[in-house]
Amino acid sequence: MLTREGGKARQARLNEAIEQNGWDLFLTTDPRTVYYLSAEMQPPDAPVAWLQFANGRTELLKQETYSIARVIDYPEDELRGRVLDLVGNKRAGVEMRTCFVHLEEAEDATHTILRLRKKKEVDEIDEIRRALELNVVAYDAARATIAPGLREIDVYTAMYEAVVKKAGTSIEFKGDFACGERCVKGGGPPTERVIEPGDLYILDLFPAPAYYFSDTCRTFAVGTPTDLQMCGYELVMQAMHNAEAMIRPGVKARDVYKAAKELLDSDPAFAGSFWHHLGHGIGHRGHEAPRIIPGTDDVFEEGDVITLEPGVYSTAMQGGIRIEDNYVVRAGGLENLFHYPHGL
Repeated sequence: MLTREGGKARQARLNEAIEQNGWDLFLTTDPRTVYYLSAEMQPPDAPVAWLQFANGRTELLKQETYSIARVIDYPEDELRGRVLDLVGNKRAGVEMRTCFVHLEEAEDATHTILRLRKKKEVDEIDEIRRALELNVVAYDAARATIAPGLREIDVYTAMYEAVVKKAGTSIEFKGDFACGERCVKGGGPPTERVIEPGDLYILDLFPAPAYYFSDTCRTFAVGTPTDLQMCGYELVMQAMHNAEAMIRPGVKARDVYKAAKELLDSDPAFAGSFWHHLGHGIGHRGHEAPRIIPGTDDVFEEGDVITLEPGVYSTAMQGGIRIEDNYVVRAGGLENLFHYPHGL
């Protein structure tokens, strides 16, 4: 869980933004942002609001959704009234994209929050580390289960059982669970597709047990990897190592993408097959800045938490190879947060 110390640090950075924008207060009703600032997680179906005033005062408003004393049909309406009483005619910055309270004179603070979220505090990185622990047990279960004749759903079931036991509760377990040629141009949920000898099995996992996402990928060969598959694996790992060495604070994300793309396209067997991003920021959204794509002006900064995920794909390989780790951008380079074996 996030800590009160981390919440105070994020509140302090928000106070600076409130002052810079000339707001009297900031308002959000997004439960993720409320957790980010307050370090108090609320039930996902319960309306909640966070108000932070220019003088540093904060208000966390919670709203009950069930009572045996009275009928509650519209809890958002009840919370809306309480928020309006506190705001009055003050000048407010509001995270409008997710806010159910409409203020006539408000300014949209969505970009401000996105900007603040880019740098992760220690407790946020620790939350991502805890999510990564689920990926470890999931990959162990997959490696022990994958075999010709089983279905994708069979492998997913084994992985999910391991994840639930590790988490100690049921959680949402999303990712790409496609094997064989099904993963050449996509991924998605598991199906009843039968695993064939020689398939490559891409498992791109992004659980978020407490809002904060991990996002890693490993590829498993069904049987002994072929020479072509090993060539693809070595090319992907070279692209990853090159990108790791390039990234420092101040480096442009598009330059890292360009270098990786050129390398992955340099082998005629895989030229043009790398069709997706090279990576992206993660936090309490699955995709945040910086985005490592050609069409971005994002620059790496100290405190970013990012993914790197080069890949190559072909029907001749019976699928694709994608490897992905998670990192913190430090002053001197990258700190890798995930240390599961890369090999096929």
